[in-house]
Amino acid sequence: MKKFLAFALTMGLLLTLGGCASSVMTKAPSPELKPPPAGMAQIVFMRDSFVASAIGCDLLQVENGGKLKFIGVVANATKIAYLTPPGHKVFMAYGTAADFMEANVVAGKTYFVILRPNWGTGGFAPTPIRHRNSKWSMQNPDFNKWMKDTDLVVPNAKAPDYFQKNKADFEKLYTRYWARFQHKTPAERIERTLQPQDGRYTQSQAYGDKGGVVPAFFMRRY
Repeated sequence: MKKFLAFALTMGLLLTLGGCASSVMTKAPSPELKPPPAGMAQIVFMRDSFVASAIGCDLLQVENGGKLKFIGVVANATKIAYLTPPGHKVFMAYGTAADFMEANVVAGKTYFVILRPNWGTGGFAPTPIRHRNSKWSMQNPDFNKWMKDTDLVVPNAKAPDYFQKNKADFEKLYTRYWARFQHKTPAERIERTLQPQDGRYTQSQAYGDKGGVVPAFFMRRY
């Protein structure tokens, strides 16, 4: 009975959060992925997996004191380019469970993150994409596919209301799952942390609507 009630509560929360999530994002006016403006870093969050593809992924930044900032909803086959000042960051992704990623980012660079679905929980693991020497790296042949097969989206006018309506639920999720995240080992925390060297200085490039050619856009490493 306890397991059933827990499942029912989880599904109820999912329906509450996901009911209008799909309507708060709009395809960007241009598929062009531009370099970040002066003094800012850019983090591109992508989803491209059949697993849990029907579940929206709410993406938030955790600011000082646990204050949450809504970034958007990353549906399958989409990506969000998020601009942020340099420094240490914490991000929360929520599907039917919440998970986290830390980041240490440098101004002028673009970073990439793949939101990996979790078979067991229905959550999404925000995973840094490294330059090399990692399964999740820019050297992986799938990287170009992820870039080509995901549409760039942006929050629309409905996003602020969506966040305010669900803010209290997001805060409860943060409190519950951030405590769990603290139990990860130092090695596991490193795996979930973007490092300064993971970013690239880039030129403006357009990736088309799922099928355009991805050019060699990484201009230099440092």
